[in-house]
Amino acid sequence: MRLFRFVASSWRHRYTRAHNGRRHRSCHFTLAEFGCSGRHRIGHFSVSYMTFASVGAVIRVSVVTIVALVLAVFCWMSGFDRMTADSPRLQGSYFGGRTAAQFTFDNLAQKDFRSAFRQAQWAVRTDPLDPASTSALGSALLAFGRATPAYAAFTVAGGLGWRDIPTQLYWLTQGVAMADVKVVKPRLDALLRLDIDNDAVSNSLNLLERTRAGQAALATLLMEDPPWESRFLLGTSKLDGDDFDGRMAVIDLAAAKGAVLDCGAVGNAANHLITAGRVQAAKELWRRACDRAGDLYLSNGSFEAGPAKLSEGPFAWRLQARAGLDVDIASAPAPLEGYALRIASSMTVRTVAARQLTALRAGRYRLAWKTVRDGGNGPDDSIEVLIRCNGTNLLNMNKLPAPVGRANQVIRTLIIPSQNCFIQAVDIQKGASGSGNVQAGWIDDIQISPLVDEK
Repeated sequence: MRLFRFVASSWRHRYTRAHNGRRHRSCHFTLAEFGCSGRHRIGHFSVSYMTFASVGAVIRVSVVTIVALVLAVFCWMSGFDRMTADSPRLQGSYFGGRTAAQFTFDNLAQKDFRSAFRQAQWAVRTDPLDPASTSALGSALLAFGRATPAYAAFTVAGGLGWRDIPTQLYWLTQGVAMADVKVVKPRLDALLRLDIDNDAVSNSLNLLERTRAGQAALATLLMEDPPWESRFLLGTSKLDGDDFDGRMAVIDLAAAKGAVLDCGAVGNAANHLITAGRVQAAKELWRRACDRAGDLYLSNGSFEAGPAKLSEGPFAWRLQARAGLDVDIASAPAPLEGYALRIASSMTVRTVAARQLTALRAGRYRLAWKTVRDGGNGPDDSIEVLIRCNGTNLLNMNKLPAPVGRANQVIRTLIIPSQNCFIQAVDIQKGASGSGNVQAGWIDDIQISPLVDEK
């Protein structure tokens, strides 16, 4: 591959008579970087070689030496030009290219538009095939309000490659201005993959999230498991009003189409919302993203979802296993069915074995569950379900008789007050083992349902 060329404008031949009547000629030329039309002369070299075929090897060695020298010079040039970008004492690029493009944006940030334009022109002249050069020129033109030539520059930059961030941002902004989802979607996806977070990206997200077509486009991207998914989900906790509703619509649509969302990120977002006092929003986010098949009032009360989601969010069961207390989900003994929670305790005090947060609105509720001793020999009365307001204040509950033929079922009623109880903790407790020996039991089918007052 040819890397360099000799510029013909400055070479000359001269013939002289040497010793023993032999003639040799000298070629004097100027070396310039390939593709630069001789604009950047680096230096002058003189090569003398004999015309006799017997000294061809000497000529080849001389040419190889020159090429090696030229390569070394250009490596030094490239390295020096990169150093100019990091030096606070140097205010421009001597050899152009990508470094000149970088200085363009530095000058734009300092509102030195004339210097920015000069550096952008220099970048294009020295490296016209790099999209960073033409995007720098487009940015400088925009600073002068020259929208039409800027559009042309960014068109060229886009044709040279889409990895350039200013080019992506320009066309993203154009797509937002035209409300063109087809333009915004791929540009936004590319910028999010590059972890770009600025007003243009935020405005684009808002545009897509407020229309059905945009919501569908974002949901399609979420189904591809993009690397920015966790940031997108976690960012939900910072939104409110229409912005929150739009983001929730995207999440709901993606999950409905089968997207497997990052429930760890959803759980963190839900925790932030709870801390901000937005409990119902946190509950809605968790249900739409990670618990679509769950009960409205209690998640995985039948334990059929298995242990996969036990600790990923505040509205999932968190097992409290520790020394003297084994807690796990396993196949249940009869008369229970499917999976159930097994609790084996040697603790000498009543202990919380599992906990889940919920967000019940004020009113009367029915709470029910089923238990059985290990081995299936009768109900386990040492296992209780308790509800605390804000995780601290224990609610009073009335006990109702078990239905006929369901001796292992427990039923309670309770009232959620209208004040100071915006979030509740549902605790599964195991009674103390009087002798300190291990006592095991099972609990299943925990249900919470509202009661309608008779008038």
